[in-house]
Amino acid sequence: MRTALLPNVPLPSAMTASHLSFSDAVKRAAPSVVTIFSESISKEPRYKRQNTVQELCSVVIMSPDGYILTNYHVINNADQILVILTNGRRFFDVQLIGFDTITDLALLKINANHLPVIPVNDNYSSSVGDLVLAIGNPLNLGQTITQGIISATGKQKITDSPYNNLLQMDAAINVGNSGGALVNSNGDLVGITSAQFKTRENLNIQGIFFAVPYTLAKEVMGKLIRHGRVVRGYLGFEGTAVDSTGKEVNDSLTPVAGMRITNLDPLGPAWQAGIEEQDIVIKIAGLSVANPQNVLKKIGSTEPGKEIEFELYRNGKIQKIMVKVAELETKL
Repeated sequence: MRTALLPNVPLPSAMTASHLSFSDAVKRAAPSVVTIFSESISKEPRYKRQNTVQELCSVVIMSPDGYILTNYHVINNADQILVILTNGRRFFDVQLIGFDTITDLALLKINANHLPVIPVNDNYSSSVGDLVLAIGNPLNLGQTITQGIISATGKQKITDSPYNNLLQMDAAINVGNSGGALVNSNGDLVGITSAQFKTRENLNIQGIFFAVPYTLAKEVMGKLIRHGRVVRGYLGFEGTAVDSTGKEVNDSLTPVAGMRITNLDPLGPAWQAGIEEQDIVIKIAGLSVANPQNVLKKIGSTEPGKEIEFELYRNGKIQKIMVKVAELETKL
């Protein structure tokens, strides 16, 4: 005998788009993520004919008067650049304001006004587990959204530079996505995506992608607007966090008491001032060394020519040494 449904038991309500939709975030951010084509003449012509090499990537509109950010590796050596807005408008007269090879960012300018600008929130700080959306034009299929989470923050080993740190996420970045926007669930800019930073091994790795954090991209953009290039301080060493006994810190729980000097440049400013390999720095410019990454970042933001005081341990004694900051030379 068939059993009837129990009376007065409410059926589950139908799911609506608002339950799991990020369409509002996309509507806020997507108009400011546009497409760029860069074209260069090949140096190795085939069959005695000049060939052109065309690159596709995405760009993010940062200001209503035409400042846009993208990846440097895409527009490097380009002979012609074309920017196409989401409404179909095309801009052939694209000015390169400046670039930064360390962060793989380039700032361009188009002659336009009242452009759609990417939403930003200067008070937002990315955390592991945050949901993010990557907006770009992969494979020239048209604007596409991929979704993921922040997997890690502060990644430096990928870039081989203490002056850069990346967001790691699992939102897919394919050819054409590079230079696009990574936004949060509100549509606020989280970072500029980049396909340049990959593992050195030629492995088929999935779910590991990177972006330059918005705070760093904003800093780079400001310097490019003011100076046309990014000036960073340089002292010529790397640092390893140590505890109060001088033992290397390899976890996030042990308090950091200092920074041991490693990889000292034998002709760098620190060496010239008298700093030695294995010195343990406990203060720089009067600030305690609790986070070596932040210390190196502070050095990078120090104006070349300025002197800063180092307080350090050497042979069981505290010494104070003044070091003049030089300018970091970046490779093209």
